[in-house]
Amino acid sequence: MKNTNIKNIMIVDDEPENLQIISSFFSESKLPYNITNAPNGIIALKIMKKKLPDLIITDWEMPGMDGIELIEKLKDDDKTSSIPVIMCTGVMTSSKNLDTALNAGAVDFIRKPIDKIELIARTKANLHLADSYIKIKKLNATKDKFFSIIAHDLMSPFNSMLGFSDLLIEDFESYQIQTQKEYIGIINQSIKNTYKLLENLLTWSRLQKDIIDFNPEKINLLLIFKETCELLKQSAENKSIKLTNNISENIFINADKNMISTVLRNIITNAIKFTPKGGKIWIDAKNKQQFIEITTQDSGVGISKEKQSELFKIDQNTSTQGTERETGTGLGLILCKEFTEKHGGKIWVESEEGKGSTFIFTIPKTANRS
Repeated sequence: MKNTNIKNIMIVDDEPENLQIISSFFSESKLPYNITNAPNGIIALKIMKKKLPDLIITDWEMPGMDGIELIEKLKDDDKTSSIPVIMCTGVMTSSKNLDTALNAGAVDFIRKPIDKIELIARTKANLHLADSYIKIKKLNATKDKFFSIIAHDLMSPFNSMLGFSDLLIEDFESYQIQTQKEYIGIINQSIKNTYKLLENLLTWSRLQKDIIDFNPEKINLLLIFKETCELLKQSAENKSIKLTNNISENIFINADKNMISTVLRNIITNAIKFTPKGGKIWIDAKNKQQFIEITTQDSGVGISKEKQSELFKIDQNTSTQGTERETGTGLGLILCKEFTEKHGGKIWVESEEGKGSTFIFTIPKTANRS
């Protein structure tokens, strides 16, 4: 299994000897670091277009682009602005030079000739700080998402319920029976939407606290699908959408039933939401070598490339109205991602605007109990 704790470190120096010394110090330390070398800032930036490092150690004086210019370029790009940079140079002998490096955006410095103990200690410390920053950023994004849901998505259905119930209370007898039924139907649908939202919120909050039980067992995928479709049958019929099942009755998965039911329910609900009236949704499952691949394809409106990259991120506001102005929070797909990854699987989307969307997720045949 891939070690997710491996850190990628880039060393930028125009002197091959310095690159060799720093690389050998890291190699001797036997720490889980992948080392990439670059002879100057220009080449370093080119390498970073393919793979971003977790930390950069750069020389100051280099041809083409020196260390200060490199840092400034990194800070100007959102993709690289948060990468910690340690300035490693022989000119770091005065407070003025140190001030210049730190003001440019360096987080630390190492003087040449390089001391192995100092190099390792400063590298470990700055990688730890970078990890802490990422965790804090994620926590803030989670908090912001939570409050945006409370402020907007809970208020909307309550406003609908209050508005139509006030109309009925104030002048019930003056409305025809058909209008009364219509208003009550709107209130009922708002209650269902609110309940679904609260259910997702409670599940999500428990997941953040890591208090959700994870009990994988051998289950028949077709039975889970049929139970899910029964819950969503009315929503599909309201839009005259045909749900087509291509799942074989002999496909079994090792999974937590509640989690997989939640994933299927959210994905199919999304497909119904963004498929126009009279559309179609196909659900299929393929038996791969080490996992089961479950696919939900729709004839809906599709998703732009820009939006696709944001769908499963907690810090992005991806809630949009459906084809019949259905509302949502964007939280459902985040739950899908976290539940899928809990099993050791993954989830992604393939889509083109105007040509529908295909959501795919995998569940390993042997459940991951981590």
